Amino acid sequence: MTRKNINFESLREDLAFKTGTVIENLLKYNSLIKGLRQEINKIHSKLPSYNQERSCDLILEEFEKNLTHNIELVKEGSLRAIDLILLLEKEVVDKRLLQEETKILKEIVLSRENIMDWKGYARKILRKLRSVYPYDIFFFMYQEQNLIKIYIFSYYVLNETNLNSIKDFLKNYISSKLNIEVNKNIEFEEIYITERKRNKKFKNIHIETHKFLTDSPGIGGILGLLVLKDEKITKKERNILNSILSIMTLVTGSSRALSKAITELEYYAGHDPLTELYNRRIFEDLLKYEVSRAKRKKYKFSLILIDLDNFKIINDTYGHHVGDIILKSVADILEASTRDGDMVARVGGDEFVILLSETDLERALIVAERIRRNLEENKLCIYEGGVVTVSASLGVVEFPTHGKTKEELMMVVDSALFKAKDLGKNKVYVPTTEEIEITIKEKRKEFSALQHAIDNELFFPYYQPIYDLQKNTVFAYEVLARLKNENGEVISAYKFVSLAEKLGKIKEIDQIIIKKALQAKSGCNKGKKVFLNLSAKYISDSSFWEYVYDLVSSLKIKPEDIVFEITEREAVKETAEVQSLIIRLKERGFGFAIDDFGSGYSSFYYLKYFPIDYVKIDGEFIKEMTISESKSFAFVESMNLLCKRLEIKTVAEFIETKEVLELLKSIGIDYGQGYYLGRPDSKIL
Repeated sequence: MTRKNINFESLREDLAFKTGTVIENLLKYNSLIKGLRQEINKIHSKLPSYNQERSCDLILEEFEKNLTHNIELVKEGSLRAIDLILLLEKEVVDKRLLQEETKILKEIVLSRENIMDWKGYARKILRKLRSVYPYDIFFFMYQEQNLIKIYIFSYYVLNETNLNSIKDFLKNYISSKLNIEVNKNIEFEEIYITERKRNKKFKNIHIETHKFLTDSPGIGGILGLLVLKDEKITKKERNILNSILSIMTLVTGSSRALSKAITELEYYAGHDPLTELYNRRIFEDLLKYEVSRAKRKKYKFSLILIDLDNFKIINDTYGHHVGDIILKSVADILEASTRDGDMVARVGGDEFVILLSETDLERALIVAERIRRNLEENKLCIYEGGVVTVSASLGVVEFPTHGKTKEELMMVVDSALFKAKDLGKNKVYVPTTEEIEITIKEKRKEFSALQHAIDNELFFPYYQPIYDLQKNTVFAYEVLARLKNENGEVISAYKFVSLAEKLGKIKEIDQIIIKKALQAKSGCNKGKKVFLNLSAKYISDSSFWEYVYDLVSSLKIKPEDIVFEITEREAVKETAEVQSLIIRLKERGFGFAIDDFGSGYSSFYYLKYFPIDYVKIDGEFIKEMTISESKSFAFVESMNLLCKRLEIKTVAEFIETKEVLELLKSIGIDYGQGYYLGRPDSKIL
């Protein structure tokens, strides 16, 4: 093998021997952008002319801007790695060194433990690499905004004089060789590989470095080795040092990149990615804990439930992007209006809750009024020269006055919130004793009715056809839940799902719906897929999945004929769990879809980390599509192109006119559903 006959485009297969490395990801994204450019040009050449804002072009330009520098580093680093292999094969007489390096490479395992403790793992590998060459210091530096972070891994424990000399040397190197201003904040961290001490002064410092590939801020930078000896190092020694750096690029680079990804996933398992507030799952756990603690310690605490007024109108008028900006601004105001120890969580689309520990009703009302006033007075978002403001309605309750359990508190505070809205919105409301009794009585009545429907299996599936838009044939059916009451009236899901979720009964209802739907599928239309909606409530519920797996097996249904779907905003609540679930489902052969795609802040995050099969594009984009409304068209077009390149099928929802259907066909959307194509029906057609 020589450098001249290397095809850079094929280096992914040649070099990415560890899947998930930064090199592999960069090559993948570069290939993605090239393919998207080609697809865009093809589609635009076929479409009728219209006022194109080319949102897809803007998206790709942003990707290309971030990747251009890194792609050059990929080429440079990859070719240099090949050069090093060739040189070592020719020049290293002592084959023991190559054998030792090969052995160390085989031992590199990027387990979760090693990834999360990447510094400890790097220290372990560096200790082994000392047998290949007696280097003195390994360093890793990266630049992030106004900070330069430098990790110094020293084989010896250095005295203060020698350590300062090393730091000064690295500062000068940054300034003279890398052209980086040294007046920026520089933060050093020392990690000692052994406990041996070195007090002897040194005259010369020999340095070898690698540029480290970056595919996101704060991950890449410079790797280097320092040798502290008076004699000059030979060319052969330099090659060996560079081979060690190649190994450490894999260890520190991939480990830090994966560590960042895992940390993000674990963080978002308990946080809302848009506002970074706690999510519903964490809130419910902490509320349960607070109730038990308050009972033991005999103290009061309060809850404030907040719902933004007319937020749907703002979303429909200005779009989801502005809606997301407002939600983030509201989160900032809520946190600024409360104490550090108070818990603020986002528990719904525009619904927030605050848990005020050891706070009675009187003080909670002061906080609630402060929040209401701050929201009303703050200009949250300037949009195209105008100011968008938002008010909120607030319900306030106190433990144990308004409820002695988590469930009672949430029922009463929810009722108080709706009362605040009934009074004209932008109000704070505390329920009276009489209202508490009425609320609990009504909720118990609703609970009784819901339980009766569950016990008698009064829930049943409706099926909405999903069409293959290119073949004009039914491809699948989405299963929708309906309730038939004792009067024979068919009740849509939106009227009972919220209550079922609050009462913890959604799992039982879904099991009934899934059982009846799969029984119907088993009896007919075996060639059509069925899409089953999931609630985030039981993503990690092993008993639910055992029920589903047993049902599929007993009915002899092929797993590939079933697609589970979860809304993007539901996925936000359980990010890490959703990723784990998708992997498990795909291992068994099931498909997976993200519903309402594009409605949230982290849409592209899911494409990167979730191995999904279908993306159901949010109906808000679809129903607004026209030739003259170029923004929605461009958004749908760009999402479709991106999904095609990632080999993800697209499904358009809310197809209600022939014009929209033809536009979707023209840009290559795979599947579609909506009233124009077919309404939900109690039978699989």
